[in-house]
Amino acid sequence: MGANSSAWKIGVARRVVTPPVGSQMAGFDARKGVSNAVHDDLHARAMVLDDGHSKVIFISVEVIAIGAEFAALVCRDVAAKTGVSAANVFLCATHTHCGPVTIHHFFNQGQPLDEKYLAYLTNQITDAAVEAFEGRTPRVLKSGMVEVSGIAVNRRTQDGLPVDPYAGVLLVEELDGRPTAVAVLYACHTTVLGPDTLSSTQDFPFYTNEKLRAMLGADVETFFFNGAEGDLSIGHKSDLSAVGIVDSFRTFQTAQRLGESLADAVLAGMDLLTSEEALIGVLSAEVLLPLKRYQPLDEMMAHREEALKQISSEDAGTEMLRTRQRYLFARIEEYYARLYEESAGPEPKTLPVTLSVIRLGNAAFVTLPGEVFVRIALGIRDASPFPRTMFLGLTNDYIGYVPDHEATSASGYEVIASRVPASAGDMLREAAAKLLQTLQQFSER
Repeated sequence: MGANSSAWKIGVARRVVTPPVGSQMAGFDARKGVSNAVHDDLHARAMVLDDGHSKVIFISVEVIAIGAEFAALVCRDVAAKTGVSAANVFLCATHTHCGPVTIHHFFNQGQPLDEKYLAYLTNQITDAAVEAFEGRTPRVLKSGMVEVSGIAVNRRTQDGLPVDPYAGVLLVEELDGRPTAVAVLYACHTTVLGPDTLSSTQDFPFYTNEKLRAMLGADVETFFFNGAEGDLSIGHKSDLSAVGIVDSFRTFQTAQRLGESLADAVLAGMDLLTSEEALIGVLSAEVLLPLKRYQPLDEMMAHREEALKQISSEDAGTEMLRTRQRYLFARIEEYYARLYEESAGPEPKTLPVTLSVIRLGNAAFVTLPGEVFVRIALGIRDASPFPRTMFLGLTNDYIGYVPDHEATSASGYEVIASRVPASAGDMLREAAAKLLQTLQQFSER
């Protein structure tokens, strides 16, 4: 590679993207009402990394999801204003469910998009990226994977496993060793707060960021990136949460405890981080994922209407709960059946997604286009030739859930809410492994 760690030029910046009080909130079908307060501001946080030859921009956006068209628009805008290739700009949603509506999908059917807000969001993301680009200065980059326990739980298994046992960490330091920025990459639904929460909030990452700044310095920029969180949460069951059953532990107090615990794990592992030589590599590939087949749309609509008829009272008993779940599932499947019918192309129809792998020194990062189940990501890491392989979930696209075979055999909310079968996860794993192998061979220029 031939470069030393101080050859990096790195810039960081952030912009507030909090929507106005009174805005629609995304994430919970069972939520009633619009936002009525701001608990903590939402942000777009940009990090530009420059090895002297290539540049890459990571942007953490504290919203539920980023659609492919929106991402492409922003990436082109950032590219036009910085000269960084649009293919090297990565918008990563943190997946907070207590933020604005940024996309139409299965979880928010019928919610309006606020075009004025989306224009504001575009400008704020772009401004953060441009400021970070213009603020590049020689700095040191360190990375590592620190052990984390007691936060994420696999919400689909009896024992709560598997989870990703690590948080990825990127630490940016000045040449004199002072910390400038720290990014945490951790796989877990940012849904400590449930559908009864009407305050805008980052959820538990807010407390992670606050604790890191309290310990490292108030001027240190902090970032949270989600990972393969499709089946990971903090202990509640999605089948219940989706129809408005909110566990008593889903409070800001729990969010603070878990967020600070994640920060503590990162702080404890700081001394184990490795300085990365200044080398960037980016490879991308389009993967054509198979789509699930559904019954004809008119039959799916009739199924949904029949489920609606069964909701005849507000009785909170077990059968009523099942009826509400059936109705929700019928609506999701009708939504996907309509998308399938409207999608172009010959049978069998496919969903094109872009998969990217990024090399920063000897650390690798894999982008995921939605809510990928953790077993898929662990399989990618096992096949990776890099000593450190981390994941950027919900990046530049949102295709919903991508379940594994074990989950698919049991069905349930996340499986119903997936447009793709379990074989799609196999394809993502195989494509990522191949890209990582190729990327590893990219060293001397």
